[in-house]
Amino acid sequence: MLDQALATTVQKHREKTAVIYNNLRISYAELYSNTRSLCKGLSSIGVDQGDCIAIILPNCPEFIISFYAAARLKAIVLPLNHLFKEDELCYYLNDSNVCTIITDTKRLDICCRIIKTTGKKIKLIIIDGVQESIINFYDLIRQFPEVLAKEENCLPFEGILLYQYSSGSTGKPKKICRTQKNLFHEVNNFTATVGLTSADNILCVVPLYHAYGLGTCLLAALYNGATLVMLEQFLQNGTPTELPFMFRCSRVLELMVKEQITICPAVPYVFEALVQASVNNCVDLSTLRLCISAGNFLPKSVFDRFLQKFNIPVRQLYGCTEAGSISINLDDQLEKTYNSVGCPMKNVSLKIVDDKGKELPVDVSGEIVIASQALASGYYNTSKQSQQAFKEGCFLTGDLGKKDKFGRLYITGRKKMLIDTGGRKVNPLEIEDVLMTHPKVKEVVVIGVKDPNAREVIKAVIVKNDLGNCEEQDIISYCREHFAEFKIPRIVEFRNKIPRNSLGKFLRKDLV
Repeated sequence: MLDQALATTVQKHREKTAVIYNNLRISYAELYSNTRSLCKGLSSIGVDQGDCIAIILPNCPEFIISFYAAARLKAIVLPLNHLFKEDELCYYLNDSNVCTIITDTKRLDICCRIIKTTGKKIKLIIIDGVQESIINFYDLIRQFPEVLAKEENCLPFEGILLYQYSSGSTGKPKKICRTQKNLFHEVNNFTATVGLTSADNILCVVPLYHAYGLGTCLLAALYNGATLVMLEQFLQNGTPTELPFMFRCSRVLELMVKEQITICPAVPYVFEALVQASVNNCVDLSTLRLCISAGNFLPKSVFDRFLQKFNIPVRQLYGCTEAGSISINLDDQLEKTYNSVGCPMKNVSLKIVDDKGKELPVDVSGEIVIASQALASGYYNTSKQSQQAFKEGCFLTGDLGKKDKFGRLYITGRKKMLIDTGGRKVNPLEIEDVLMTHPKVKEVVVIGVKDPNAREVIKAVIVKNDLGNCEEQDIISYCREHFAEFKIPRIVEFRNKIPRNSLGKFLRKDLV
């Protein structure tokens, strides 16, 4: 199904640039030729329909070629964070019964160790370098030179293409199986909602292994014949090196201007870094029509400063691994509704319900429930409790929100994040919002932890700014001015930084 969609795009835009990566510019014809050749190459080494292929790569053209080759082969893709440690990778590879790994030389040793540990016959393919007894990515492609020919008419394959994991706040990650049909409908809904066309140039600074990057960057670009511009890896003495995003800001702005970027999906941390970067305020971003923020709540200060500096508002998008993009704020007067994640995408329905499943009226907070053809059918091989999130074609997200009279959605919290203090439910986001107004607080995360008597108490983890000393009692006193006694943190912990995932979202479970 996705392969046919790409073939249709190629027929319309053969010579148009599909992907830009540093000095590399790949046309749609070249991209599709490599995809078809790799598909034959994978088949020649025994990869078959339904087999699972792990892609352990940073953003690069080979990720895209591998993804679409797997789609054509009717195999299953498991995209993994290339920064995972050995134990993490081992869990996912075993759980998904991977038969093939596509990676690079930087991660070769760790993959070899994992394969040796598992004792399984897992095929290993590297995209760079030459290693004895290791299959080279481009050798597979060169073995089957492809001349574009008319596609055979066949029924679209709607089966499973993607394994991804929803980490949640506690417990082992849950595996989600999404089909080619799910992903086709997701990108179709996103396209119809934001008006994406072949004239767009999408800047990719979020990881493609994540549902957000996969949907709003890779699929969105190639479905519409747009150009995907990827921020290349930083090389130090010829070796790929991970750098904090703040050190890439000048390069990102250079790409925006040079490649006339029109759409930039990112996370709040990226927009904050761009605001703080020491660059010319007169950078011409006049081609940029859509800045999208997802993965975490966008602070008002970042929204205001980005708008002031670059004269374009940042729009919040709401999504999840189980369904991809769900809603986006496309308001004209965004300054008034910046904190809303907008109305549902085209062909997505959304309602707010209470604990008994009854739909709630406007401006009343409850659990967000969605229905969409982009939605996965359930979690794979998990408990009945996990499966209860999927009911009658709907998904109970576990997120709390409310809708206004215009149908805009506002996220108000996370159902599973609610802290039970002596029978009273406390929303940690409420406390975080207030503590962020403290003049000496730079970042804060509020969680529930067990005391020695196994009772849940409130803990605030805080990063101080440079405005002077701040003690635990300062925080407690500030909370007493704003909250009832049961909402006041019993534990205050100061840290130099709070751990985040690859999208900049706080890792709450690492703070317990």
